[in-house]
Amino acid sequence: NQPGPWDPSLQRIQANEMTCRASGDTSGAGLNRYPEPQPAELIAHLASLYGVTPDNLLAGRGSDEGIDLLVRAFCRAGQDSVLICPPTFGMYKVSARIQGAGVVEVPLLKERGFALDVQAVLDAWRSGVKLVFVCTPNNPTGNLLERAAVESLCEQLHDRAIVAVDEAYIEFAGVASLKDRLEDYPNLVILRTLSKAYALAGARGGALLAHADIVRLLARVITPYSL
Repeated sequence: NQPGPWDPSLQRIQANEMTCRASGDTSGAGLNRYPEPQPAELIAHLASLYGVTPDNLLAGRGSDEGIDLLVRAFCRAGQDSVLICPPTFGMYKVSARIQGAGVVEVPLLKERGFALDVQAVLDAWRSGVKLVFVCTPNNPTGNLLERAAVESLCEQLHDRAIVAVDEAYIEFAGVASLKDRLEDYPNLVILRTLSKAYALAGARGGALLAHADIVRLLARVITPYSL
């Protein structure tokens, strides 16, 4: 089922909303109404900010929700796995464990400034590894991963796994996002957040950028009123 058109002036019987506002509620739409699931105005603004079309963007609660959605959508509990490159952001493993997915670890090359070991990732891939998470700039080491190395992963895993590139800190790096390669790599997903460079961690705002097919799939998995 798809929700009806979002219009706070309408009485949506199926939503079981209170018809009257709480005392002191001076908000525009009224806090007694559920919010628009993917607010059109927010989607348009984020799409403009990140330089993609609205069809290529899903809004969520920071990067964490994007990570969780990817694992829940693509990994079957007890069967599939994610691949991570430690030391890296801990939520990839946390989300996998909650889902009951396996975790394959291919460490970054410390002796090369924590560079991505593309060949080791490819060697470690096996049937059932549905997601490869890479973080650039990496958390916690702070280094950028070579763009060519990430693109190589996307190309060589194009029919085997989703490559999720976490760009939570890209605004601090002075380099271009990989978002301009979404057309070239249908298996590329990019995670962005307003928590870091825009100092809005408390607002819990972020975006997942991907091929429109992936965005549509994840829109069916995301909590209906998460924003």
